[in-house]
Amino acid sequence: MQRLALSVRLPPPATLFAEWAVVRWLLPLALLHGLIYLALVPPWEHYDEPGHFLYAAEIAAGELGGRGPSAVSISREVADSMYRHRFLGGAFRPDLLQPGPVRVGEDQRVHPPFYYAVVGAILKPARFLSVEVQLYLARALSLVLYALTIITAWRITVAVLPNQPLAQLAIPLMVLLNPAFTDLMTALNNDVLLNFALTVALLGAVLLVRDGLSPARLLLMLLALGVAVAVKRTAIAAILPLALAVVWGAHRNKLSFQVCLMGVALCLVVAYASLELVLVGGLSESHWVLAPRPWLASLDRQYLRLDLASWFRSVSDMTLAGQRYQLLASVGFVSFWARLSWGNVALPPAWDWLFAGLVFGSLLGLVVGARRASAQFPLWQRRCLWLFALTITVACLALVARLHPLPPIDQPIYVPRGRYVFWAILPVTCLLCLGYQWLLPLRWRSLGLWALVAFFAVTDITALAVLANAYYRA
Repeated sequence: MQRLALSVRLPPPATLFAEWAVVRWLLPLALLHGLIYLALVPPWEHYDEPGHFLYAAEIAAGELGGRGPSAVSISREVADSMYRHRFLGGAFRPDLLQPGPVRVGEDQRVHPPFYYAVVGAILKPARFLSVEVQLYLARALSLVLYALTIITAWRITVAVLPNQPLAQLAIPLMVLLNPAFTDLMTALNNDVLLNFALTVALLGAVLLVRDGLSPARLLLMLLALGVAVAVKRTAIAAILPLALAVVWGAHRNKLSFQVCLMGVALCLVVAYASLELVLVGGLSESHWVLAPRPWLASLDRQYLRLDLASWFRSVSDMTLAGQRYQLLASVGFVSFWARLSWGNVALPPAWDWLFAGLVFGSLLGLVVGARRASAQFPLWQRRCLWLFALTITVACLALVARLHPLPPIDQPIYVPRGRYVFWAILPVTCLLCLGYQWLLPLRWRSLGLWALVAFFAVTDITALAVLANAYYRA
């Protein structure tokens, strides 16, 4: 009987030594850089940080299933701390004399408890210390996840661009130097664990596309995706590009027409199993709309929280759109690059135009260089770049989905911020970098790459100065 051996392909020692040499400076740099943001931003001055802290602190106090007596005292301590640290420029004035809990922000118990249980485990030994000390302990967890996200981004870049050593260093440095990303990733926020988990899942997907199916690569991707789904519903959007990576990992050659047809048929079957046509409206103005089937409606109530019936009706009614899509595009773009804290701290307006020009030039470069890349890059590498493009597209569509269901046109709406696209920051940065390179003559590409890193470094320094001026000016 033939014996089966499990072979493991290890990198040569020289490669391991070179990679360890990068980790030795990149990891401390990420930790130091994140620590500056962690210490510079005052308590509670991040997106929904008070609400996220309440949820985690209540779990640390033993109130996972529901709020109890501890929730009241914790909310009052947080409200007092927000007042003492001049939250909203001193405009936050809670009524600490009223009985019951004090409202300090949006209720975050709508999210799955996984992330908050992890933070709660850190807070539990320190639950009798001040809420500020507990907050900074929770931010320290975010700092570690931020640094690990940078290292994972570097590993993805090495896997996708093995013959471009300068890009392997420049791309993770650009991710590290994105001020809006660093600001969020050093906050107490469930997006931090989501972004890390989906970046790890993307690493598994890239390895599947490059090297083919294997239990280890598939397990890496699925475990990371499972963590992300347990953290936040946003992770559902990542299933499409990750599923495509599995298909490409299984089929190393170009997909045949039959395989593509089977994929289309599968999508139609899933759509039929998920949606149904229903007649809505009065007798004279009735019309057909798509609606979720009962199982999907139940999932929506328990996890997705999109109100899918109203969502489909809203998406199909263009009279509700008005200028709202343009507003979303503007707010989402600038907050991805140049908005900090709760989105209220902005870099100088020139940076919005600089990033707009940079992205436009990069898109032009991607279009110009697409044919050249098709001829020069192997199939697996082209597929990785297409995987990045699909990831960005899905992330942006998920951002649009958050806008719905839309109220009547005369009512105000909440416009989602670019932070909801941060789980795709490595694909965004990689394609930005490649497009910028392809736009330049060959002899200028290395210099242009470091000029791009220098631009992000100047942006980062400017952001730190803006934060210091916003919170510490006399």
